[in-house]
Amino acid sequence: MFESKNNRYVTRSVAEDVPITTQLFLWSLIDDQVQNGNALDYFQKFELKATAKGQEIVHSQEEPKWSQATIMAIPSECCITKTIWIIDSEAYQTMLFPEDY
Repeated sequence: MFESKNNRYVTRSVAEDVPITTQLFLWSLIDDQVQNGNALDYFQKFELKATAKGQEIVHSQEEPKWSQATIMAIPSECCITKTIWIIDSEAYQTMLFPEDY
């Protein structure tokens, strides 16, 4: 999964509510995993939380079970607290909120 960077989409609500720098950072976390040769599930989950240090992101998947926490150094007023999914259908990849599903 996530072999190709082609055909990536975001839902309207993600485009409106998530800063573009954060969207690009989430895509880069997936790209880094692929580049490092790690097996990725079709369903990637990102738990975003606003903290005093910046945007905390917990990236996880279920198969194989894996999780990693990252702090994105951005001003706290730009941080959001949301869950974001990225789903790979093989034909395209979509970034969405759970309520968009």
